[in-house]
Amino acid sequence: RAVQFAPIDVIVLLVVLGSVFLLGIWVSWRSRNATDSADFFLGGRDMAWWAVGGSLFASNIGTEHFIGMAGSGASSGMPVSLYEWTAGWLIVLLG
Repeated sequence: RAVQFAPIDVIVLLVVLGSVFLLGIWVSWRSRNATDSADFFLGGRDMAWWAVGGSLFASNIGTEHFIGMAGSGASSGMPVSLYEWTAGWLIVLLG
């Protein structure tokens, strides 16, 4: 059976996509005074810790975690989850 989108689904989708687009435009206009690649790649070293942490967390989560790690955990047990917890603490310690 095909999934049907309600009008509210389309509205929410368009609002989210439009917001992300407008945020990108705003950030690009704001960063026009960047002088070198360090300003571009490092944000002028002026980013909040929670933004950097959220970016690291978000870039580490993907389909591999939700499907692959669940399958590995089901077949291997605790070693998979212990590996992930150890990696998280090492990122914090080495950070």
